[in-house]
Amino acid sequence: MSAVARSDPSTTACPRCGAPVAADQDWCLRCGDAARTRLVPTPNWRWPVALVAVVATLAALVIALAFVELTRDPAPATTTAPATTAAPPAATTAPQATTAVPTTAAPTTAAPPTATSPATTEPGATATTP
Repeated sequence: MSAVARSDPSTTACPRCGAPVAADQDWCLRCGDAARTRLVPTPNWRWPVALVAVVATLAALVIALAFVELTRDPAPATTTAPATTAAPPAATTAPQATTAVPTTAAPTTAAPPTATSPATTEPGATATTP
């Protein structure tokens, strides 16, 4: 086969099968491979694609964490009173002395309760008592 390619200076041998290829042919007529051009193998894209996938995953994770952190409601500010171990004093009334003096029952009048408005406060407002 290579003898045919060497006998005619205008022909070359096919790099794949060795068949003679004329000077004006770009493809081998026997195997169909490129006769005049070399095909470059495809580059290895596994590492760059894997690297881009890892970077994109990390970026998505950082964005998700930032979103959660920025949208989280802060804990309400609460103030706690110091704990006391003593029970609050109970309202006690002193026993009234009773006497056996017969008197006519006089009507008793109690002082009318004073009307007080409940204190309504808004956040940031100060409550004042009259």
